Order: sequence, then structure tokens, then C-alpha cells
Amino acid sequence: MIAMLRETWWWPWWVSSLIDLTIVFAALVVFHSSARRLVRALASLLVVAGVVAAVLAPVVMTDRPDRHMRNEPAMRVGIQ
Repeated sequence: MIAMLRETWWWPWWVSSLIDLTIVFAALVVFHSSARRLVRALASLLVVAGVVAAVLAPVVMTDRPDRHMRNEPAMRVGIQ
């Protein structure tokens, strides 16, 4: 079942960017509301990672998975 999901599950790049920006927003809220140095450091790390992921999503998510060049046929679990 997981192999089938891996082959058919796809969403556009902007959905991934929205998820990333939501995480960035939540991390910014935690950063501004916390006074602990460790929490602020982890929140700032999440902000940087989320911004990088949101910016790179259009670059790396250009095609649907079924448009990739493949030599092997699609395998389905349990179907022969």
C-alpha cells in the first residue's frame, strides 16, 4: 500500500510552500514569545529551514511523478 501511495501521491509545489510558510510563522511566534535561549535557537533553525524549503519547492517539484523518465513499469502491490 505504501508503494502505491509513493507512486501516486503528489501535490503542487505551492501546497508544499504553504505548509513550509505555516511552519515558519509558528516558529516565529515561538521565537518572539520565548525567553529561553535554546527554544529561540531551535525556532530560528526552523525558520531558516522552512524558508529554504519554501523557496526551493518550485525548483525541485517541477513535474508530477508519473512524468519522470523511467525504464521499469509501475509496480502494484498484490496485483500480478
